[in-house]
Amino acid sequence: MKPVRRALSALLLSLAVATPTAQAAKFSNVVVFGDSLSDAGYFRPFLAAIGLPGPTVATLGRFTTNPGPVWSELISQYYGVTPGASNAGGWIYAQGGATVATDSPSTPPGFAQRPVSVQITEYLQRSGGRADPNALFAVWAGGNDFLNNFSRLGAGQITPDQFQAAFLGAAQAEVGQIGRLFGAGARYVLVFSLPDLGGTPFALSSGAAASAQASQAAAGYNLTLFAGLRTAGLRPIPVDMFALFTEIRTNPASFGFTNITTPACGPFPPITTSASAQFCIAGVNTVAPNAENTYAFADSVHPTTGAHRVISDFTKSLIEGPTAYSLLAEAPLAMRSAYVQTINDGLAQGQSAKVGRLAAFASVGDGGFEIARGNGTDGLNATNRSYGMGVTMRASEAATLGLGIGRVRGQGNFGGNLGSYEAAEVAYSAFASVKHKGFYGTVIGSLSQTDFRKVERNIALGVSNRIARASTDGSNSSFSLQGGYDFTIDKLSVGPAVTWTSQNVEVEGFSESGGGSAGLKVDSQTRRSEVAGIGVRASYNLGSVTPYIRVTADRERAKSERFVTATPLSLSTGNSYDIAAYQPADNSFITMTGGLRGTIEGWLGYGLQYTKVNSRQGVSEDSISATVSVRF
Repeated sequence: MKPVRRALSALLLSLAVATPTAQAAKFSNVVVFGDSLSDAGYFRPFLAAIGLPGPTVATLGRFTTNPGPVWSELISQYYGVTPGASNAGGWIYAQGGATVATDSPSTPPGFAQRPVSVQITEYLQRSGGRADPNALFAVWAGGNDFLNNFSRLGAGQITPDQFQAAFLGAAQAEVGQIGRLFGAGARYVLVFSLPDLGGTPFALSSGAAASAQASQAAAGYNLTLFAGLRTAGLRPIPVDMFALFTEIRTNPASFGFTNITTPACGPFPPITTSASAQFCIAGVNTVAPNAENTYAFADSVHPTTGAHRVISDFTKSLIEGPTAYSLLAEAPLAMRSAYVQTINDGLAQGQSAKVGRLAAFASVGDGGFEIARGNGTDGLNATNRSYGMGVTMRASEAATLGLGIGRVRGQGNFGGNLGSYEAAEVAYSAFASVKHKGFYGTVIGSLSQTDFRKVERNIALGVSNRIARASTDGSNSSFSLQGGYDFTIDKLSVGPAVTWTSQNVEVEGFSESGGGSAGLKVDSQTRRSEVAGIGVRASYNLGSVTPYIRVTADRERAKSERFVTATPLSLSTGNSYDIAAYQPADNSFITMTGGLRGTIEGWLGYGLQYTKVNSRQGVSEDSISATVSVRF
């Protein structure tokens, strides 16, 4: 039916009001706190001060295989924010060598000590003491707290108990710093765990015992951090780097890595005589061609460009996954519209039966539903095929009653190649219509069970691609009302019309399989819609056939903000977080319905109807239905 639908759409195009597609960003800003793993070039003035030429300074500045970007820059760019270090006017406050809340011995002379606690203070001073509730924040720290205390432990300056107390104290301090952000108004805060430090070249080169101790320390830090966040009632977005790095170590080839144990960078004479990510330029002092993409580590602890790309993709998946899944609650709204249209067709046919007689009808419909990229989502492209049947009884000259059952099959593709779903809905309906002189009214109540199957989310992690799969159930209860008054002039009937439709959608929670470290548990979600419309309808009675049209100006009245709650399956602490669900940018639109209905030999009826939603920014919806009825 799609060619027919497109043809009818073209006929109504002259009446449609075109609106440009929205391209709104999900977040108003991206603000990052941390250490060298997130540093976007804070120490470029230091590089200039030690005598490096300007072009070299511009190329260096990050702790990776320069000039490749670090994850914080990639995430900023993805969400439409120009990345830059905070001392160059940007919003990436991270500084190489920074700890959570103490001074660091690795800060170069002449540079301020800026642990995460100071970085957050700098941001709050810059923002007037409030954290932007629509911004995305990120905190990744603790690595230097480990390195500094581990070195002291190895030198015999502290005992193992003192090492543990200092290191886990840093995790507790990080909980406090994250609490500062939430207390200042932040709603979306990425919190990174430490990776398995025992798998870094630094730990591996120190021997098996040191490697095991580093792994144990990182696991303890992460447990203290995430358990502390949960106890404090804080709900950041937890980025489980320990689980991701474990996957990379288990199967590096799937991520495109050929080396995960030794540095990609060589010396940078005369400044360094060994690998240092701060003084590493891809193709200049890397140890092999394309090492920036095929090695996991630039030096003993810092990721390469290729590894940062994986980290960025992993982080995006935790945000974009729940956002895409929020569209599952939008799909039943369009599915119900397609089904209700078939009921309207059948009911209209039954109104022509003799009083006290029954009529049966069967309908088929085809619909398209599209959400454009923008307004915080990559969009959705869905189609719905509906089938309905029912029986009506002409109870009196004025009233017609009926019962119906229908099935709707839906299929949708999330934008940005994020995945897809299939859905099947079985709906049961009771309906009635009343006509008295020029007055008319129709009411339809429906209940349904929806089966979401073949729900798939595509997860790209660098060159690695995987599919997370799930299935779940849902429901939709709806009530729709149409009414108005027709003025009749000869064969023409025309008059005002009002409509009102409410829907209550629920999508049950589910857990993905096949997502690995990026796998999610998604909680149940609800979506309420309440659309009121006012307009005009007209019809022209040609005897055996009656063409008609109705145009209404509609408004969505249920506009409350909605969230999707998710939990990384890899975290034993069960930290859940909330991501804002898709919400239409425009709640006002125009609905146009046109078609015809007629009879053959008096006992066989037919109908054809086309509906299109116009002027709704970022949303496109249309459907066509055909009905055959038999009067007894």
